[in-house]
Amino acid sequence: MDFAYLLLFLMRMVVLNEPSEVEIDDIIADAVQETYKEPLRKICTAYISTCRSDMSIADLQSDDRYQSSFYEQLCDETLPSCDLYRNSPYRSATGMCNNLHKTKWGMALQAHARYLPAVYDDGYNSPRQRGQNGEPLPSPRVISNQVLSGESMTPADNQRNLILFAYGQFIDHDLTFTPIVKGSDGRALDCCGEDKSDSECLGIEIPANDPRFSSTCMDFSRSIPVAFNGGCSIGYREQLNRLSSFIDGGMIYGDSKSFNENLNGKLGDERVNEAPSLSGLHVVFLRLHNMIARGIRKETKYSSQEVFLETKKIVGAIIQQVTYGEYLPVLLGKKIRKGLGLDIQSRGYWRGYDPYVNPTVKNVIATAALRYGHSQIPPEFGYKTREFATRATFKTEDVLMDPHVVVTQQGSNIPDLARFLLTTPARKVDRQVEDAVRNELFRDVNGLTFDLMSLNIQRGRDHALPSYNAWRKWCGLPVARSFYKLVDHNKDARVRLRITYDHVNDIDVFVGGITETPRDDALVGPLFECLLGRQFRDLKFGDRYWYETKGVEGFRRGELHEIRKVTLSKILCETLGLEEIQKDVFSLPDEQSNPLVSCSSLPFLDFSQWSRSRSGPLCGKPLG
Repeated sequence: MDFAYLLLFLMRMVVLNEPSEVEIDDIIADAVQETYKEPLRKICTAYISTCRSDMSIADLQSDDRYQSSFYEQLCDETLPSCDLYRNSPYRSATGMCNNLHKTKWGMALQAHARYLPAVYDDGYNSPRQRGQNGEPLPSPRVISNQVLSGESMTPADNQRNLILFAYGQFIDHDLTFTPIVKGSDGRALDCCGEDKSDSECLGIEIPANDPRFSSTCMDFSRSIPVAFNGGCSIGYREQLNRLSSFIDGGMIYGDSKSFNENLNGKLGDERVNEAPSLSGLHVVFLRLHNMIARGIRKETKYSSQEVFLETKKIVGAIIQQVTYGEYLPVLLGKKIRKGLGLDIQSRGYWRGYDPYVNPTVKNVIATAALRYGHSQIPPEFGYKTREFATRATFKTEDVLMDPHVVVTQQGSNIPDLARFLLTTPARKVDRQVEDAVRNELFRDVNGLTFDLMSLNIQRGRDHALPSYNAWRKWCGLPVARSFYKLVDHNKDARVRLRITYDHVNDIDVFVGGITETPRDDALVGPLFECLLGRQFRDLKFGDRYWYETKGVEGFRRGELHEIRKVTLSKILCETLGLEEIQKDVFSLPDEQSNPLVSCSSLPFLDFSQWSRSRSGPLCGKPLG
């Protein structure tokens, strides 16, 4: 049952008193998640005198009396007071009231924002499945086989290492988590079996001659819909972001949970075991939190609650520092970073906060651009000794969603894993993707696997992302009128795209973006560079708690000076007991350009700068 139909059905049943033997709660539970029960109940109990049994969505949208009643009953809610956060040194756990006027911008459990409108086939709900000429788009699995398949060994990046891949995934998990629809009992939908006819299923067709899969269908459930769009009216389907959009360490501390739940140990992100590299970084930053908490406790008279909040603030600031000071200079070219104001300052305060900038993570970022790292996934992970000799390797397909590489021997192997990541080349960001994730993803006990590339493409269609060319136009990049005019693709990529898609305007944004040739000083191609640059600008300029900010939201000069000294190299040294490491943490070590240095030579935090208590008492009530 699609969402628009559900609204009309409920209004007819309740408002028009049409009989039904089905309980409202049962309908709601079957159609949407628990989050949406209350908004729908408000519609059901509202008296809307203009409603007719034959009204369509278009009728409802054009009826002024209905819109007025709809807004009064469902939307005219009192926004939360931001008085508690107006002069608070600590951001809320949910991201609420970061912007004191647009209180829900960047907040958890809100819809992803959009740079371009959605392009649903029916205008509001049906996934993008037809191309320029009205014909069905090619199956995502066909695209994966013909465009994104690699050789026996995909090309290595001889400059960048696997820590870069790991950190990219780590940051992605700070920004976005889009849950999928499940059955009323909480189970996953069987979209190739008993639930195939469910409107929330969008199974991926597998071609008869597929080289890996013998079945004809790959399971795929649609993302959970947000009940109403940001304008508080019935519009097209939007998708939920469970996390706050801000770079705030949400993958460490959890998403929208209360402070008291955090104190009870319910921390972290349920995706932590997706890859050993990701699991290892989670351990690193949890240890960093504990190290900082001990330092703050020693130098201050803070309560346990205040120690936690101050430590969380410092960790979030360090993540912003590493992301914009070390990660983005590798990901994006110098010109776009300078043009968008993404570079951090070496001294003084930054005064660029703009309350008119919406930091909310955009749908195309979560569903396409941030997934560039899937092309970097290596064929194997492993351990390296203190002498940097490889002592063990593990096939990637064998360790995804399996934490044994990290937790074996109480985590004592994590330093060896880190040395492997620091000194092993990542794969190039290009069209060739490892079979470990293109054919062998998440293998279960029955040998059932998935194709990550097919899932990415289908997710973009589920979310109704406009095509590659539409995004090129939005970015001010040349738009291709034919496959031969794909100016940022090499000949091989152009040919593969031409034999796969009917029309150049049909190319999915993820496929078009990942197959572009990167510019000399960027890791990704021009389209993803544009999109990611804009999003990271929004995250900086739209964050009232940006770490370089002056005032109660930021840090004292001495504290900020200490945070600016911290690098990811030093964090790895301090938390893992490493003895030496390269300064440029995301590049492979090189005797001339990036030599190994003693960990003791790298600066770290001087906690004496926190010895003075902050002016004014903190609220006894936890912020969140």
